[in-house]
Amino acid sequence: SFLGLGSYRTWSEDTKIQWLTNELHSKRPLIPSKFPCSANVQEVLDVFKMIAELGSEPFGAYVISMTTSASDVLAVRLLQKEAGIAEHLRVVPLFETKEDLENSPGCMELLFKNSWYRSNLSSPPQVPNIGWQPHQEVMLGYSDSAKDAGRLASVWGLHKAQEALVKISKDTGIKLNLFHGRGGSVGRGGGPQYLATLSQPAGSVQGWMRVTVQGEVIDHYFGLPSIASHTMERYTTSVLKATLTPPEPPSSDFRDVMERLSEGSCAQYRHLVYEEPDFIEYFRAATPDFELKGLNLGSRPSKRKQGGIESLRAIPWIFAWTQTRLQLPVWAGVGTALKKEIDDGKLEQLRQMYKDWPFFRSTVELLEMVLCKTSKGIAQYYESLLVPEDLVEISDKVYKELDDTMSSIQQITGNHEFLASSNEASRIAIASRVPLVDPINVLQANVLLRMRHDENHPEMQELRDAFAITVQGVAAGMGWTG
Repeated sequence: SFLGLGSYRTWSEDTKIQWLTNELHSKRPLIPSKFPCSANVQEVLDVFKMIAELGSEPFGAYVISMTTSASDVLAVRLLQKEAGIAEHLRVVPLFETKEDLENSPGCMELLFKNSWYRSNLSSPPQVPNIGWQPHQEVMLGYSDSAKDAGRLASVWGLHKAQEALVKISKDTGIKLNLFHGRGGSVGRGGGPQYLATLSQPAGSVQGWMRVTVQGEVIDHYFGLPSIASHTMERYTTSVLKATLTPPEPPSSDFRDVMERLSEGSCAQYRHLVYEEPDFIEYFRAATPDFELKGLNLGSRPSKRKQGGIESLRAIPWIFAWTQTRLQLPVWAGVGTALKKEIDDGKLEQLRQMYKDWPFFRSTVELLEMVLCKTSKGIAQYYESLLVPEDLVEISDKVYKELDDTMSSIQQITGNHEFLASSNEASRIAIASRVPLVDPINVLQANVLLRMRHDENHPEMQELRDAFAITVQGVAAGMGWTG
């Protein structure tokens, strides 16, 4: 509006790209020194000015959270140009929701076809330039895509997005480096890294990969020199193996089944979590979501904005369900989708997928690991104390979904015990550790009952301290927070 061109937000994507490209080619400044703007906009401009003063060397990538379009990336490049940054930070789009993952190939294709953008790409100094020029890094968000569509739809969406991005990379000759934004818990893309790397689509691991390691699991993977060495061995071995002997692409039959599973699980997950009118009340009653906000935990606000489940960040969403041992975000929707395939006579095909397709096998095994830590009895104990009777109908739907998931996984693997054939050591470790958490959960549920019964309880501070201790105990027993 300041330039007399109308509102940027109302422009079409093509119009935005054309205007941004023209401004990137232009040698005249766009933003005057005394630019009237809001405090938030001024803060962004000041950040880029600071980068220009310090130089780009102290900084890594500029990651754009919730990227939706090619113009988002070009806008950051234009802001760097306007600030006078001599050597631009590499700009990394982060695709997080199911819809954004589906649109990511089209977004990157638009960028790669843009003459200015393509001619201004370069390989970052920390990555050995072993052939291709130019270079593009793309970050994939595991947390928000799982919260948006459920885990099954999320992992399949991520898999397909990587396949499409790899194809575009080969077609355009632009080296692609994928940055996996995994969380510590399975619900946010965490889990054994070796298994995860080997299940990536062919061509997506090209001698290197970048992953996030959450603060809550750093000690677990790097706490001692011997453990750190073993962790790096697993990373190195898996990357080498995925590069030199990538998995065969799945058959069209396998893809068709996975597509149906993705669509079915997503529909059921969204129906339960977003469309059931009483679910938000059930969530707040059955979990310590509200009480967790009062603790000095986390590096970011629990919500991006005011609202329901859609406004809640992925970490507190997973954290709350982990505390009650229900782990709902990991398996919600999975049972419905698998049961339908089994009822339609596809059990043998699902077993074949589990045997022959590393991606599907890793998906099932991670579900097994979570189900080993899930306790229906503990979750029901929380509900018996904390959930009003008028929300029992929601509870019944939740537990039916859990039962369907457990039954379907057992039929596919052919085992009555989870991880019995795939990872016996983990099964024994979990079985020996998890029961020790039960008393802590019982204490936490009773502390929550007392805290909610009387907000002016004379011992409220002592109750809050006790609650904080139980939160730490449960998180330690489960192996993650959120």
